[in-house]
Amino acid sequence: MKPQQGPCFQVEEEVYVEPTAGSPGFHTHVVGFKISHCLILEHPFTDSGAHQVRVNDPLWIRCFRKTVLRFRVRVLRILREPIPLLLLEYPKTVEEINLRESDRKKVFLRGSFLDLRDKKSDRSWEGYILNISDSGCLMWGDFVHLVDRDVLLSFRVPWTGEKIQAKARVVRCEVTDKGIRSGLKFIDVDPDTQARLNGLLKSLEEQGRTNIVAEPEA
Repeated sequence: MKPQQGPCFQVEEEVYVEPTAGSPGFHTHVVGFKISHCLILEHPFTDSGAHQVRVNDPLWIRCFRKTVLRFRVRVLRILREPIPLLLLEYPKTVEEINLRESDRKKVFLRGSFLDLRDKKSDRSWEGYILNISDSGCLMWGDFVHLVDRDVLLSFRVPWTGEKIQAKARVVRCEVTDKGIRSGLKFIDVDPDTQARLNGLLKSLEEQGRTNIVAEPEA
């Protein structure tokens, strides 16, 4: 994160809004802003995620440039008339995310994870890993409400049967016409797990393996 001194967005620019509690994200546009005071977005009330947003809800906003700009703000006010608008805090800090931080390998690995914040539940969420690197992965599955949550990801390497289990944080979610995609960033990876991940990536590189399906770990 770095302090935000000037505007990091433009009027009419498309942004992606990611609620942090219980609702899917949605696309909208910047209507205006006043530096150090507020950011104003169009409010698409009919969107499945937008209509659930409430005053004081924390939101992640993403601007897509050569790098992704990401910042967290709270909802100040919601207007329906004369124009539907979302009035948000002006961001104090902005995070730059390099989408090519690590070399991503395309795969189709079936996996599962547990929500580490929910200590009373052993419910396992299942999905498919669409790409993976030594720093994270992209998954498809119905877990959009887990943005900013820590999870325990489990899957097996299909040609060896080796189990890989890694702690990760859900850093972004997006509802697309092909389903919900979630970006996971590996955190607190121990040396043994890192070695397994590196071994998987090396094998994918050497053998050119893609579109591989592995059964989920219960």
